Amino acid sequence: MTHGSVRIRERRGLAPGKDSMDLTVTTYSMTLEVYLQSAVLRGVLVTNQDRLSNYLILREGDEVLSITNATLDDLQGKTMAAGSAEYLIYMQEVFLIGDLSPQLSSDRSGYEHLYVKKESNKALISVGPYWLKGDIHVVPGAPLHELLLGKTRFFPITDATLIGRPDIASRTYLVNRTKIGCMTAVGDGLVEL
Repeated sequence: MTHGSVRIRERRGLAPGKDSMDLTVTTYSMTLEVYLQSAVLRGVLVTNQDRLSNYLILREGDEVLSITNATLDDLQGKTMAAGSAEYLIYMQEVFLIGDLSPQLSSDRSGYEHLYVKKESNKALISVGPYWLKGDIHVVPGAPLHELLLGKTRFFPITDATLIGRPDIASRTYLVNRTKIGCMTAVGDGLVEL
């Protein structure tokens, strides 16, 4: 397994000696940064989903996330502990998840009717000790506070930067909505209330 997004195809026989009943399973290895109160874990999540947000939606209610080949850094980026084969993370304590995987292209042609149309707007969000500025995605005309009322624990903020951390490139973060301290619209087009 390597860091990055890698597709691995396995052929698993459903019954011994029955090659005609093979099932092809695709797994993905996603490199993540998991932001906790006082540390950042960087490692690999292995899943059968091609998007981190899909994984989190399908696992909603699960309280533990497992990442492999991980390192533990303090908030200034200094390694606190040697790498480990696996870290188990209590999801209620997660503030942000940074997706470091290259974006896989997905063909939505023919499936457009299954997706909710959303507008992209700039926002500034405080999540525990972290401040993010990036693009949030809301239904046209919806107020900003609708993000706080969602049914899933995490929502994406894309093209986001961590304020005060110019060494970290912009990326997509998944924000734990239960850890938000405050948020505001940045620019035109989005209403706070």
